[in-house]
Amino acid sequence: MKYFLKVFIVLILAVGVVFGVFRYTNPEAFNNGADSELTTVSKPAATEKNSNRVLLASLEEEEFYLYKGSKGVLLKHGKNEFTFTNWSKLIDAETPQMVYADINKDGKNELIIKAVSEQKDNGKYIYEIYVLLPRTDDEGKESFDVAFASGTTWSSILDNYITEEMRQLKNCKKIIQFSMNAKGKAITYDNKTGIATSGYSGYARALQDSKGNYLTIDNWSKGDGIYDISKDNKISISIDINISYKNSTLVQNAGTIYFELTLTDDNKFQVTERTMVFKARDDFRVSDPRKTAEESWSYTEKNSNKTTSQANEVIQWIKYTPQYSSDVFTQTKDFSTEISDISKIKTLYLCESYVTLTAKAGYSFDKSALNSGEFSVVINDKLDISYTAEITKSGSEEVLKITFDKAYPQSEIKKITFNYGAK
Repeated sequence: MKYFLKVFIVLILAVGVVFGVFRYTNPEAFNNGADSELTTVSKPAATEKNSNRVLLASLEEEEFYLYKGSKGVLLKHGKNEFTFTNWSKLIDAETPQMVYADINKDGKNELIIKAVSEQKDNGKYIYEIYVLLPRTDDEGKESFDVAFASGTTWSSILDNYITEEMRQLKNCKKIIQFSMNAKGKAITYDNKTGIATSGYSGYARALQDSKGNYLTIDNWSKGDGIYDISKDNKISISIDINISYKNSTLVQNAGTIYFELTLTDDNKFQVTERTMVFKARDDFRVSDPRKTAEESWSYTEKNSNKTTSQANEVIQWIKYTPQYSSDVFTQTKDFSTEISDISKIKTLYLCESYVTLTAKAGYSFDKSALNSGEFSVVINDKLDISYTAEITKSGSEEVLKITFDKAYPQSEIKKITFNYGAK
């Protein structure tokens, strides 16, 4: 976790737990609420026959009952009733979520309601949030102030207080970098690698073409913001990040921006400190390129089976997980017991930046697998760290070299699997 000056971004990096999750906060960037509305409710509910009311949601223990009536939304709390005439017309499209919790940490519980505000053409719901803050006048009469987060409140917060940029790294097109800084503060980059050197950055994997080449970003945009109320009664917002590429019709939903909302002293919404994160989708996660190996290391595995071929046989499919251990530097194993073509490999050499597989005499690698990008190096059962591959010659023997997307500390690799070609 790295903290800048008070007027700068506060960075929090979730290290060694889950790849592709990066934390960010800037307390001073969110001092003012955005696009929120404060409404004082003091008049009692209009009289309606019970048959005109439809119960939407309730918290029976706290005696809250939410209804839709012919003149608006009605809230019954104990013996008191209140009318809201400007709430969502679609509030009954889905059962509203209601919780009673202390969202602003003032020692008093507030009634929090999440309700449908809009339905997209694809059927997807968009939500809005109402926070009802109870108060009592001098005569003991109950009323509520209502803090309202519309479908664009989250957008206003980001637009007003955050500068956002997206780039691919110069030294590795595989890595997409999503960077943010406080409005008015520049985002600076390393000239050689393209890695941001100020503000906050999170990372995801770019899409590939049919040959395995990584596409070039053309544009990006934010999708709909979706509010939620978590099991521990936190209001959160998730916003899809969509990327389009040059010379391609593909659009990638690379991940989401996520943050939580709280209320200021004057009941305006703001980002809860230390909650803003970029979450790459599971299939687009990458390791943080800033955390690279500080020293060289290597591991070698030799095939004790010496069988060779005189017919120039082709290595078409390799899937192999060595019994790798960071405290072992070299070992010998009989590859003939493996089911893939790893049995046709003479030597496997692994280091921080690449792996090489040297074929036995008389064997060659299937070039079509290379040309179609059918190779990967997966660590810890979840992350493909491969970037490029090539086939060269070492004397009369062919060598397949797969280069990684960064130099990996040996401690980051608990398990590793090599894949090449198809069965």
